Amino acid sequence: MKKSTVLLLILSFLLHACTKKVNEPISKSLGKPQPVTDIAVQNLPGGAVISYKIPNQEDILSVKAVYKLPNGRTFESSSSYYENKLNIMGFNDIEMHEVTLFTVNRAQELSDPVIVKIQPLESGLNKLIKTMNIISDFGGAQYSWKNEYQAPLTFEFFTPDSLGRMQLVKVITSKADSATQSIRGYDPVPRRFSVVVKDNYGNRSDSLMPAGGKITPLYEEKLGKSRMTVMKLANDQNFTNWEGKDNYIIDDDHNTFGHSAANSLPAAFTVDLSLMAKISRIVIFQRKFSDTYYNWGNPQQFDVYGRADRPSQNGDWNEWTKIMSSEIVKPSASPGGTVTDEDFRVAENGHEFVFGLDQPAMRYIRIVIRSTWGGTTFTHPADVDFYGQPK
Repeated sequence: MKKSTVLLLILSFLLHACTKKVNEPISKSLGKPQPVTDIAVQNLPGGAVISYKIPNQEDILSVKAVYKLPNGRTFESSSSYYENKLNIMGFNDIEMHEVTLFTVNRAQELSDPVIVKIQPLESGLNKLIKTMNIISDFGGAQYSWKNEYQAPLTFEFFTPDSLGRMQLVKVITSKADSATQSIRGYDPVPRRFSVVVKDNYGNRSDSLMPAGGKITPLYEEKLGKSRMTVMKLANDQNFTNWEGKDNYIIDDDHNTFGHSAANSLPAAFTVDLSLMAKISRIVIFQRKFSDTYYNWGNPQQFDVYGRADRPSQNGDWNEWTKIMSSEIVKPSASPGGTVTDEDFRVAENGHEFVFGLDQPAMRYIRIVIRSTWGGTTFTHPADVDFYGQPK
């Protein structure tokens, strides 16, 4: 082939490659789509479901709704040709509102608008606000609420900084039907606490505060371990296996651990606090195994029991009052051996489990580890801390 012919082919290719592309609809228009008909509305908390009949045209792709919330934000909701309804959510009042519906064809053409009126029922956010309760807790304030519709909501907790300015100290997201959350680390003197609740649509509550504006945190301290002992009741397990020791569970050294024998689960151990105390919470630390956590014999599910006077040596469970059944949770919920930075940080700081404010004072705590993160038949907790108010 001659050089001139080759150069001509290359030039032709380059000219073709540089041709400007024009974005056009994938499908050609078969004409403007007809609007939906036979519209019906079912009002719901915070929104509505709009059902309709789709026009009998072969190039219909979807139905789209456009609406504006009272907070000024505009939202769209769409549904495919195979559906006959749309969910409209995000309203935080019970007033009448307009929603505009469009039929969309494959050429992305819109039908004439159809205006639909909805009147939402009371939203999950407004329902929750009415149930918020803020009371004194050990070292701070306890917030409790009910989320009847299990709406996904964000909670921002505030208390004053050293200059008296309200400062954001904690943020959580929850859709549990009921929950309790505590803010701790404050002296037993009157102070302000508040919370702001937000939804995913830009709606928010006012600052919610306790009656009177201020509450006084209950006194709390970490209970000293110098006189604590791990008792040996007849049906407790030995935690003296594979470099473990019983007293390592309460030695404040997170590099040591107690280790039960193989085939020992459920594994119980009993701690004598050496004094009567109204317990506010316990903090359990995992063993750092292979430079990580949530693995091997680290505790996952466990029960906590308590009593005031000295228990029988035979460990009769009928003498004990069950306080809680709990589980150590990996924040990221990542599968298998995946441990995120947040998972690691939480494990390093310990996993906190709160006692009810109505729990009486007690001296003896019994913990029964029922399962482990690695599915082992033994367990190896690193440490347990106890907080509360000595009597």
